[in-house]
Amino acid sequence: MSVRPMREVSADGRLRAIATLLPMALLGHTLQLLGEDTPWAPHAWARYWRTPGWHLHLPPWTIVAIAVSLAVATLGLAIRRTRPWLAAVIVTYAAHYLTYPYRIRNHMTLMLASLLALAIAWGLGASLREGGRRLIDLRGRGPAARFVDRYAVRGVAAVLCVTYFYAGLHKTNEAFLAFDERSAAFRGTQTFWIYGDLGSVAPTWALAVATYGTLVVEYAFPIVALFVPRLTIACVLGLMCFHFPHVAVMNVADYPMLASAFYPALFTAARWRLLERELFTASKWNVGGAILGVAAQLWWMPWWGELTIFGIGVMAIWGWWGGSMLRLSWRGLQTRRRVAATSASQSSDRLTPTPKVPT
Repeated sequence: MSVRPMREVSADGRLRAIATLLPMALLGHTLQLLGEDTPWAPHAWARYWRTPGWHLHLPPWTIVAIAVSLAVATLGLAIRRTRPWLAAVIVTYAAHYLTYPYRIRNHMTLMLASLLALAIAWGLGASLREGGRRLIDLRGRGPAARFVDRYAVRGVAAVLCVTYFYAGLHKTNEAFLAFDERSAAFRGTQTFWIYGDLGSVAPTWALAVATYGTLVVEYAFPIVALFVPRLTIACVLGLMCFHFPHVAVMNVADYPMLASAFYPALFTAARWRLLERELFTASKWNVGGAILGVAAQLWWMPWWGELTIFGIGVMAIWGWWGGSMLRLSWRGLQTRRRVAATSASQSSDRLTPTPKVPT
């Protein structure tokens, strides 16, 4: 069974994929904010006026109106997936970020920077003219559409690489590298080990993999995925495996989902076109991957909470995506083997002397 992807957002499949994943990412964003900030609680109103920010210069109803507008834009993007709806999400999210009354999370800044990368590329693209004619319009139509969207995708990829690199730089310190309670890697690995019924204490080798592996993944994987196309699938799978403990047992499914919404930007346009065929065609690889992802989340999930339930959806998406990537890699390997065997056979035929026929 295959589903034809919608092309209203862009002719570039990577941007279409980002637009498809963004509503899920913004759902996680909303659950995280509501779960931690509890704006309906009695203390939230007092904290609203104590926290410095631009929201103090606006009537409180304005912040609510902006949040509602963002929700409407997100719902519209989920239903229609068109370029104007994506533009509406960008505008309303920027307004939401600048007027949010409480502390700004790292996932909010990643979302803002990524959306602004799109907005800047589209804004510069709108200035392209030839003979007084605009080369790209609001809906992404025109002779320069692919050119503009290619740079929009590059901008998103750059934001991802910088974000992950500086996350690794932030963790390169004595506390994180210590194999004790000071280290987030230590605490996270212990929790993952216990809730997965793998034992009461994580072994030293698992702590070492989690600690040093975190630095390797954050420093290198997005950059390698972007600049070494043959390793993009391996690196994206590695990023998903790296984030799985965060989704499963650490109650931070919002950030991994948000980051993964922009992973398509790490692929080349040609490789994404190949992967898109796998993503929109059900097979035992992606169906099995989705089932495996949900099962893994259910096994490790410590409790039934908003973000842990949200994690089930995240792991279903990642499982489908991972299965599609593995199938594409397997088919590519099979093709290379057939080509190599054919080439070897043809070379052998050329080297075999032709027997002389007696006259």
